[in-house]
Amino acid sequence: MSTNVNLNAESYNEFLRCITNLKEECNDIDINNGIIRQRSNDKTSIFQIDLNPILPDVTMSISDIKKKIDLFKIFAGQDVNIEINNDGASFYKFSDSLSAIQFMAPAYQFIDNKFMAQDELDAIFNLNEDGLILEHGLSSVITERIRIITMSFNIKAIQVIFNGEEATIKAGTQAKDQLATFVEGVSTNVVLENCSANLGTIPFAIDHDDEVEFKMYQDVNPDISLNTFTTTIGDCEMVIYTRSSLVQDEE
Repeated sequence: MSTNVNLNAESYNEFLRCITNLKEECNDIDINNGIIRQRSNDKTSIFQIDLNPILPDVTMSISDIKKKIDLFKIFAGQDVNIEINNDGASFYKFSDSLSAIQFMAPAYQFIDNKFMAQDELDAIFNLNEDGLILEHGLSSVITERIRIITMSFNIKAIQVIFNGEEATIKAGTQAKDQLATFVEGVSTNVVLENCSANLGTIPFAIDHDDEVEFKMYQDVNPDISLNTFTTTIGDCEMVIYTRSSLVQDEE
């Protein structure tokens, strides 16, 4: 069975931006019926990207994505046809009016970042709105500052610090000689005194258009929070799921 999808230059650019977000965190990309839902290499995050607005119902696995991104970029700014052939020796082909690149589809058992079914995600992240700790919209200005400062500080996490009915989002170097406060006065739905959670920096390093809707939920284990970061690239919605420990701070 062969499938052809024609993308105009704008839609192809959205596709590039979506998969570029994964190139540092995943070895492979596994698209199933237009959805990417897979763990990062370090297993700390789950990425979910709905590509159906541009790649409706497409199923395609792309291995070694970090190397292939540069090849895909040669078609940037052009209308692109993507052919996915699943008959016999499966392959996929990217082409514009001038050139074409064809790749053999990888053997699925060798894909590192396999597609995760919705029921598996739901079993891991049982999100109950009654357990919502906080929600806050992070603008592109704030996420860019988080990205730059955490890179400069050479750290891989920021802190959400709870004090009663408010929270503050901060970061600091291990030596505590450099500190940054990103957001203060975030209202919480529950009272948490003198505790904090560390958030990995992956959700703040991604390319995005709209603000990042950040939510924290209480897990069935009261010492764990379940975190979601929801945003868009063009018409494609992206959600990143992470977990954090809620740690009581020392007096």
